[in-house]
Amino acid sequence: MNYSDKLNGFWEEGYHYYVEIRDDRMTVLDYRRKPALEANIQYDAQRLESGLETEIFLSDNVLSRDAYGEMMTMIRSLTYKDGRLELLYYYTIMGEKLYTLRKVDRGPFDHILIHDEKMLKKLEGKWIQVRNGADSGNSLIFSGNRMKYLLSSCAIIDENVHVCSLVTSPDDMFITPEDLSRRDFGPITQIKISGEVLTSHMMILDAPSPGLVFVRKDRFKA
Repeated sequence: MNYSDKLNGFWEEGYHYYVEIRDDRMTVLDYRRKPALEANIQYDAQRLESGLETEIFLSDNVLSRDAYGEMMTMIRSLTYKDGRLELLYYYTIMGEKLYTLRKVDRGPFDHILIHDEKMLKKLEGKWIQVRNGADSGNSLIFSGNRMKYLLSSCAIIDENVHVCSLVTSPDDMFITPEDLSRRDFGPITQIKISGEVLTSHMMILDAPSPGLVFVRKDRFKA
């Protein structure tokens, strides 16, 4: 079988999936930097080289299974289209989602900029979670690179953090766990820095609750 150099290399979507293709072999890395799938692939190389939409067939399309061996996540389809890869993902709980991956001339996970030196001092101190214009009783506390999330005075998050952005949008900054292979803090998704306000979501099972808003304690006015 012939292969195309248009496919060989790294493909990146963002925080979710990264794909490496080498001739007839494809590896999918998840946001934990671990292989979620390794499979052989087949496709019409002549069609792809001509710039036409080309379906890529996988010998195995299952990304994860539950404790009983039942499929949890899978790739429904993978298509080369207009110089991009369109990956149709299926999760038994959330349904289908289409990811668009673009080819990069470097290894994966090199797309993140760290802004600790510039931003951590600006975050220092206590941030009040505001709900309907009032203090909810919950708060974020930053000390150095340590962040605590206090829920009614009980810490449910207490870990080291980074302030990061993507290379493609360096001004959009987020507070992330120190381990950049993780997307979020468990119960709280990534926290976005929006000027003098921090915004995030609390996760309940697989569904996000309405947005959480935090303001500095010394800026809060009831």
